[in-house]
Amino acid sequence: MVNRFTIIITAIIFNTSVFASDDCNKCHSPVPLSPNYKTLGSTDIAVGILDKGQLADYSGNMGDLANYHLWTENSGHWPRTGLWDRQYAFGLGLIVGINDTNVIETVSQWESEVTDWLPRDFAFGRDYSGDIVSVSDETPFQASSDFYETWPYGYYDVNGDWNSTSDRIWPGFYRVDVGSLTPQEINDHPDAVLLPKRYNEFTSDRDVYCVYNDNHNSRGQVGIEVEQTAHSYGRPYAEDFLFWDMKIHNTSGVNLNSIYVGMYAVFRPDYDYHDYINFVDSDDDGIKDLVYVYDLNNVKNKSWSGTDAPMGIPALRIYDTPNQMGITNFHHFARGVSPKYDEQMWAILTSDISDTNLTDNDFYFHGNDINIDDTDTDSIASYYPRWFDDESGVDLEGDGINFIVSCGPFDLLADSTVAFSLGMIMGDAGTVPDNPDTTDLMSNVLMANDMYRTYFQGSPPPNPPNVIGIPHDRSVMLYWESEPSESSVDAVTQKKDFEGYKVFRSEDQGNTWGDIITDMHGREIGYLPIGIFDLIDSVGGLDPAFPQNLGTDSGLSHTFKDSNLINGVEYWYCVTAYDKGNQHPDSLEQSYIYPLGSSTIEPHTVSIVPGRIATNVQAAIGPTGNLEPIGGSCEGIVRVEIAESDSILNHGYKISFTEDAIYDSSDGEIIYGTGFTLIDTTENDTLFYNNPLSDKSLDNLPIVDGFRLIVKDAEKGIKYAGWTKVLNDTCTFDWRFESIDPSAGNQIVQKDISTIDDWRITVTYNELHSIQWIDIFSGVVQDSMLDFPIKIEITTDSESPRNVTPESYLGEFAIPAPWDYRKDYYSPLGWDLEPGGLGFLEAGPGWYDKHVDIIILESDYIDTVYHESGLMDSIVTDTTYNYLFMFTNNKPDTSIYYNSESNQNDLLIIDAKAPSDGDEFTIITWKNFTPDISYTFGFTPQQKKIIEANPLKDIRVVPDPYVVTNIWETSEFGKKLQFNHLPDQCTIKIYTLVGDHIATVNHDDPNGYAFWDMRTKNDQFIAPGVYIFYAKTPDGGEATGRFLVIK
Repeated sequence: MVNRFTIIITAIIFNTSVFASDDCNKCHSPVPLSPNYKTLGSTDIAVGILDKGQLADYSGNMGDLANYHLWTENSGHWPRTGLWDRQYAFGLGLIVGINDTNVIETVSQWESEVTDWLPRDFAFGRDYSGDIVSVSDETPFQASSDFYETWPYGYYDVNGDWNSTSDRIWPGFYRVDVGSLTPQEINDHPDAVLLPKRYNEFTSDRDVYCVYNDNHNSRGQVGIEVEQTAHSYGRPYAEDFLFWDMKIHNTSGVNLNSIYVGMYAVFRPDYDYHDYINFVDSDDDGIKDLVYVYDLNNVKNKSWSGTDAPMGIPALRIYDTPNQMGITNFHHFARGVSPKYDEQMWAILTSDISDTNLTDNDFYFHGNDINIDDTDTDSIASYYPRWFDDESGVDLEGDGINFIVSCGPFDLLADSTVAFSLGMIMGDAGTVPDNPDTTDLMSNVLMANDMYRTYFQGSPPPNPPNVIGIPHDRSVMLYWESEPSESSVDAVTQKKDFEGYKVFRSEDQGNTWGDIITDMHGREIGYLPIGIFDLIDSVGGLDPAFPQNLGTDSGLSHTFKDSNLINGVEYWYCVTAYDKGNQHPDSLEQSYIYPLGSSTIEPHTVSIVPGRIATNVQAAIGPTGNLEPIGGSCEGIVRVEIAESDSILNHGYKISFTEDAIYDSSDGEIIYGTGFTLIDTTENDTLFYNNPLSDKSLDNLPIVDGFRLIVKDAEKGIKYAGWTKVLNDTCTFDWRFESIDPSAGNQIVQKDISTIDDWRITVTYNELHSIQWIDIFSGVVQDSMLDFPIKIEITTDSESPRNVTPESYLGEFAIPAPWDYRKDYYSPLGWDLEPGGLGFLEAGPGWYDKHVDIIILESDYIDTVYHESGLMDSIVTDTTYNYLFMFTNNKPDTSIYYNSESNQNDLLIIDAKAPSDGDEFTIITWKNFTPDISYTFGFTPQQKKIIEANPLKDIRVVPDPYVVTNIWETSEFGKKLQFNHLPDQCTIKIYTLVGDHIATVNHDDPNGYAFWDMRTKNDQFIAPGVYIFYAKTPDGGEATGRFLVIK
């Protein structure tokens, strides 16, 4: 199914009310010199949406990085809150100059006659999917990293052959693994293609990939193909710039000698055409690399006059160039003398002042340096003399200034590639008339330069969650899952720094997202979320580096209910993830939040209209409370919650468990744990396999088939341990299940419990039991047996206890050493129930209570399965290890122990008591999920219910009367009248008072409401007055009514 982007992209529509009517002719050639061209109607044309930050741009796959005349919006639009006409880049495109008759570029060409750069053949379906398109003209979107549906089903292999796949494949490049580079490598900045990549990870908040070539070049195909990746950022430090990274390939099979690569730019700060230009060195390396255009009077004129958004300064920064030669040629010129033909372009690219194709060299070459134009303010006034603009009333120097930068000459050998990269950067020019301030611009330039060093990467926010929104009566439920957000790794620090989620609501389709947050100067810097869920980790409160809330240690949640809404109103919700930031006073860095959505195609943004379910529809019904385990006792919790009633199936499901679920492998060490598998037993379809259990939030698992599982294991280990049957005095011996010093690690034996059985130890002085013993140092079972005055039983089945004494062990330290040595570290060999006897560790300083004797209660389960085979019969055994370590220290009346609180050795005096014959020590364990445990469940899906009354008896028209507009409408052209309390199917006919049928609303939806656009069947808006409606269901239910429209 093709999805349509919710913002409108209008191609090849001109709005002349804002711009000078003759400006287009001054910059564009009226016709190409050769009629050999493919028109813009090509199905391979696609647009890249670069709007994550304050600077937004629609970038084509025709060598046009920005082109207002093609897309009519988001051509260097800045800032996000600016009106639609705040466009700064009327043209920005790649130039490749081959010779004096063949310069490949599209900025100078009329949009309907683009010829030089066009997408390669089969781009639709191979370079991008074509499944996501714009609403207005169905222009497809280029492959975008955060729009999975834009990725194609297949890939080109190393030989250039196409391979179709059943899964979508990202067609472009992944981010460079900067964490694997040394500081020297980063400083040397080798070509990105030579460096290791982080697969399935991207450079920016949205990477956009396309490929174009000159195969339809009107001056003759050369064989140049460009792979282009654009980067857009929503994080605050990078929201004011965009990057483009190009790989320029020579596919011609022949060497191309003495060619040039460059950019043609048409920047416009406001539209009074009184602009100046400057060319500077932005990184103090002695080479000029930054061009910016600024408004001379620094006052917003013409259509910008009186608006709130700041005046901006657009800039172009060139980064990678062929052989890193830098910019070798730079020339600026007034819009009225812009070059229109290849011959003119070549003369400017190459700084050839002898070329007769230029009518007047003074228009294009300024200053003493033939290659690099002068831009100092004293001389530039002579290039663009004073003039008076009647419309704006501005009487100043300057003009609408265009410019070309180029690099060359260089040789591009056959089958070789060169890198070319650049950034468009915006800055706030300030508010002082006649004094544009470049401080903000240069701050952004320095940040962009830093990001270039790390291959256009900076500390990113966590990845956003995938959100599902479900409408209810006057409320909305949002659901998301823990991944990919909570395992996100910072590209710079290489650490997981996820902190939490913020929930935002918009009532204007994502233009704004709630109450505005301002900084100390009153500048708008964000929106107030309606919900925050963060880790319990003492990171919270006000961010010391930025005016935003980091949370309250609330704990994570993956569900949000928004109540008290108005039925029928469209709400947008965005659930975004944010990181911890850095609160250390010496290295403050603000917390970064993933950009708020600008489209419901984005996975973290949804559009929802709350409303009642149809009057004759029964919502799906599922199991309530905790499911009952099958196969044994279990204290784990399994619950099923219905999320999407209309997605619930009449299927059966089974949950089973495994110990092979992977919980964390990010550090190279795989951690396994208990997981579950969910099978649709009706379709025999595995929905989850070895999936980790629910986390602490209990709501992090993905929704599947319309429901979400809660799968929470019981605590592991000992639930209770103690003397439960005592004939005389209670024993005082120290029996425990955790070592005295867990912090010692593997220097001493630590807790080891792998059982869900219950155990009983009975004192049997009159009946000794033989038990094996094992050397804890070596793990070797000793040949001799020991007589034990206890019996060990498994009592999970209390009616049939099982004696496992012969299967258990005494863990001792069999080090062969004289007693004078052993007594300082180990107990005597053997074990008994005498206070201070063989089961007591006296030890010396530093070793008290550490190398105690350990009783290993054990009884392994061995499952034997007999397999019949035509070739050979076989028996397969599977052992489930079932044991626990019990640390014992049978202390006498007086002993020495280490007091961890005082960090010293203290004297312990007790009235030591041994147990009596027949005393029982009971161990109760938590009953966890095991492979023997399973759960089954099913649903009654959503269905029609039988109702005796007329299903239309409560039908209403809202609002009534309709006066001019209502809250549901988002524009003057989007009139809406709602009929509610409807069944799932009905037809509503609307009549005038005299009985003329003017419109029909066909309702076929489980929601109990329908909208009428207030247009007649002839597509005309209705007139004010009283109207009659007649509603009827397929079953014969009927209702009539009237409503009033006042305009």
